[in-house]
Amino acid sequence: MIEADASTRTLSVDIGGSGVKVMILDTTGNPLSERLRINTPQPPIPGSILNAVNQLALSAGEFERVSVGFPGVVRNGVTETAVNLHPDWIGFNLAGELSKQLQKPVRVINDADMQGLGTIAGKGVELVITLGTGFGSALFIDGRLVPNLEMGHHRFRKGESYEQQLGRFTLEKIGEQKWNQRLGKAISSLQYLFNYDFLYIGGGEAKLVNIQLPANVKVVSNLNGLLGGIALWRM
Repeated sequence: MIEADASTRTLSVDIGGSGVKVMILDTTGNPLSERLRINTPQPPIPGSILNAVNQLALSAGEFERVSVGFPGVVRNGVTETAVNLHPDWIGFNLAGELSKQLQKPVRVINDADMQGLGTIAGKGVELVITLGTGFGSALFIDGRLVPNLEMGHHRFRKGESYEQQLGRFTLEKIGEQKWNQRLGKAISSLQYLFNYDFLYIGGGEAKLVNIQLPANVKVVSNLNGLLGGIALWRM
């Protein structure tokens, strides 16, 4: 494990169902490189995605440590679910394997959790949802993370989950207008469920949100999924 100082550079990695992104950050979270992206390899098995991360890391520049956001439950660097990737990820030691390949210390967290770390104010009950291939979620109480909140797979309406009703497949099927109407219903449901002080909406499809949002709901940049990589090393 390295001893971090003001010059420590972090390679922040966001693994998604459609794309793998990286960016190098300084210790304050400011970007030191452009965001680099490639399409998620198909099939999205561990070896292929690790090769993609390696390829991007070589292009990004020098770094001393690595933060990874992964779309599933992560415990002690091991990925326990991967609904939008491949069953081979279940029980895979992502932190350990990537650390071997890059020869750097690696920390891994759920991707919505990392998005939240790059977004929240740290006061009260803050909920983060991510709209992309699937539906991610993260909950924070006075800045403290409640890890691995997989709310997307819980029932929302008409016997279907939040992910089934609001994931990218459904968006392409029903169109933006109807999808936005469903999102409005989801926001109301989540307010009653969590009584949050603030809700942040991120993810690749957040740019399509065009409904009137309550005062305590805000769309945030998908880039926050990478910027949260610094806060991961402060936990």
